[in-house]
Amino acid sequence: MPTRTVRRRVRASGPTERLELDAGKLARPVLRGPGDSNASRLPDQALETKARFIAQVITGDNAARRADDIGGQELSYAEVKAIASGNPAVLTLAEADAELQRLAVLKKNHLDEQYVARRSVRDLPGRIAGLADRLAGLSADLATATTHAGAPIVLGGRACSLEDAHAVLAGQLEALPRVVRESQRVVLGTYRGLQFGLVLHPQFAPDVYLEGAATCRAMLSREHHGPRAILNAAERLASAYDAECDDRRQELAIAESQLRDYHACVGQPFRHETVMTEMATLRDRLKACLSGTTPEPGTAPQLSASELAEQIQAVKSAHSVEATADRSVRHTTTAEEPVTARIRRRLGAMLASGPTATTDQEM
Repeated sequence: MPTRTVRRRVRASGPTERLELDAGKLARPVLRGPGDSNASRLPDQALETKARFIAQVITGDNAARRADDIGGQELSYAEVKAIASGNPAVLTLAEADAELQRLAVLKKNHLDEQYVARRSVRDLPGRIAGLADRLAGLSADLATATTHAGAPIVLGGRACSLEDAHAVLAGQLEALPRVVRESQRVVLGTYRGLQFGLVLHPQFAPDVYLEGAATCRAMLSREHHGPRAILNAAERLASAYDAECDDRRQELAIAESQLRDYHACVGQPFRHETVMTEMATLRDRLKACLSGTTPEPGTAPQLSASELAEQIQAVKSAHSVEATADRSVRHTTTAEEPVTARIRRRLGAMLASGPTATTDQEM
């Protein structure tokens, strides 16, 4: 469908505004200068509104298909308008709006941190209890495997040497079903004092498990899951108990430290709540004063715009607010010196030292 264009001039000597209408799309005003170009200076209000919508798209704060008339970076344009007006009170009003917006972002981050802290205080005790039980079971199995390090392998109720275990285990594997409809656990025997066996899956290769007070698993490959592969997997599981205990112990210490930190964080009030409320009140009073709103009869006399601006500046100087955390991750690229650069550097050094070496030889 062709685009219908409606043209109008913003001011007598200014650029023309072209409103493009298209079916199924948003109408967008486009300001054009002489020769239907957009190289002319746009009005301040159009820049401010444009920055609001651009900020929402770039930051991703608005996931809806419609953009609201709010934003984050438009205050810089408001400050430009305040400077152009020549009124210091208007500039103070724009600075107060920017400060209140920064405080609002900090308060939102504080509320998010409080939510994460409350959820972690609720969930971490269960995770800590599970890690402690897992660590206790792994420690007991480690002691059992260490005690029975030289014990024979028990298959089918009788002890077998390593050479005989391959033949006995091959007979047990022949009796297993080739295809199963659901996961099935098969006990094969005892390895180093711990029960071991297979977990058969309908669509995946079987798992080897080693079970005592805790259970450890290792997946076999589809090509190799014979007797030798099963015994090798059982040996790897028994040898990995020490490292597994260290990992669970480290995770338990981290979880306990996080729980202490979250307990200290829960219930903490927003530090700048008083400043935010006071500055919002002064901002509203200054905005009403600049708009020329007459006070209601019977109310206290209002301060002048300059006095309100001085109070806002005093509040800002008395309370320092930290900057909003930058969430963008900056990656630094580190690379070695290119080969061509090294060759050129060496050639330059050789050419620089060449005449000196020739002079020495002639002397």
